[in-house]
Amino acid sequence: MPRCLACTLAFLLASALLVQAEPAPAPPSAPATAPATVRAVERARLLAQFDYTPTPITATRRTEERFLTYVMDRVEMPSPVVTPIASNNTLYGFFYRPLLRSNAAVIVLPIANGRDLTLEKAVAIYLAHRGFNAFVMPMPYQQERGRDLGGKDVLKMDADLDAFRDGLRQAVLDVKRVRQWLVDEAKVDPGRVGLVGISLGSLVASVSYSVDPGFGAAALVLSGGDLAHVVFHGSKETRKIKERLEGAGRDLEWTRAAIRPMDPLSFASPRLRDGVFMVNASRDEVFPFEDTAKLYYAYGKPGIMLLPGDHYSVAVFLPVVLEGVARHLRSRLLGDEPVRRAAEVGLPREGL
Repeated sequence: MPRCLACTLAFLLASALLVQAEPAPAPPSAPATAPATVRAVERARLLAQFDYTPTPITATRRTEERFLTYVMDRVEMPSPVVTPIASNNTLYGFFYRPLLRSNAAVIVLPIANGRDLTLEKAVAIYLAHRGFNAFVMPMPYQQERGRDLGGKDVLKMDADLDAFRDGLRQAVLDVKRVRQWLVDEAKVDPGRVGLVGISLGSLVASVSYSVDPGFGAAALVLSGGDLAHVVFHGSKETRKIKERLEGAGRDLEWTRAAIRPMDPLSFASPRLRDGVFMVNASRDEVFPFEDTAKLYYAYGKPGIMLLPGDHYSVAVFLPVVLEGVARHLRSRLLGDEPVRRAAEVGLPREGL
């Protein structure tokens, strides 16, 4: 393992062991209000934006790291979406494959502002040790894909709303292309592909899982639904876009309609419950707890890990989160014993 990753994981493990105990947060209660259910006709229209026809992929692949337990290849291929920004049109990622061959794979989707993908690569290495191929996929305009924008991050939640929505759509289509590559070129079992998304990446993971039956599992870390409410909640991450919308006379309901095509609530369904595992913070200032609850209930109350802390401080629980995510993925994709639901391990049943 690279020294920086080893040090990071060692520090986080020590922090997790030293953190002062807090009372376990109560499970989310059913939301008092939520956006209107998307009608069948509108749902069909929204689904059409993610239509993807597999075509032969011309990809390059070169090995960049070799370790005792895994090999990491850099993979590049054309994005299925062509944009005016040339650097954004090359989809690339880092493919971690365990030396003990596996026919299951997980696509790892990054946070916003993940400047060096250290967190996502640590997740991929952990999954490789737990028996998965793992593909870390920078999303549109992130990392090298934003080079021709001079470092501007279109997928930050304070960016232009239209650009943000279009970037998320491209990300979902990119995820579909990576899945195709994993099956066609890496020879992964098409029934054993899952997703892990963290923060911003969890939005793309949620939509991708909900609209594509080719994914067998999704772990959504620090996520939520009703993105318009997330924006108008006014955290420091969304304050700028909230001010721009209000300055243009746009209110919460207008924003809900505008962002609905990429809102996880537009596609989540209780029939998908068993494949979903959520990890959330009880005092998340980016995704308010009520918006976590909206997505939780939209998926029919899936497995959930509730951690005491905010959007950033829960990083001290990284070892616990990694193990919970790996157990869920192994149960869904590799046939391990199913993970017990929260109500079966001592949390109150009310609200579950």
